[in-house]
Amino acid sequence: MSDDTYLIASYFAVVALCAGFGVAACLWLRKPAEGIAVSLPQQNLRKIVRRAFPLSTLLFALSWCLSVKYYGCSQKKYDEIVKDRSYITSKNAEQMSEALQGVIWSVALWSVIFAIVLRTTRGRGST
Repeated sequence: MSDDTYLIASYFAVVALCAGFGVAACLWLRKPAEGIAVSLPQQNLRKIVRRAFPLSTLLFALSWCLSVKYYGCSQKKYDEIVKDRSYITSKNAEQMSEALQGVIWSVALWSVIFAIVLRTTRGRGST
């Protein structure tokens, strides 16, 4: 496999794997998110949660993955990057790490959103 082909193939393989991280998180957390959505009294909030939760989790994973720059601080040129497979591998690992951090941040953000929404909707219902 040529160096250019290796760079392109590894990049797209890692992006697909990172998208898989986002999809896996959505599938794993789908039932709890759906349970929260069902408990919400407003129909609009239910629709927002059902549509935005999976989409945002996937986008968090992909955006954090795609934020990794190959040129980096060392200011390597394209020819140097393509020839250094260990550098490409380290950047691929960095992309996967960033994607997992994106999933963690997405889950944390949705946890806060769910807590606030449940607190406000349950607070109104008891008065």
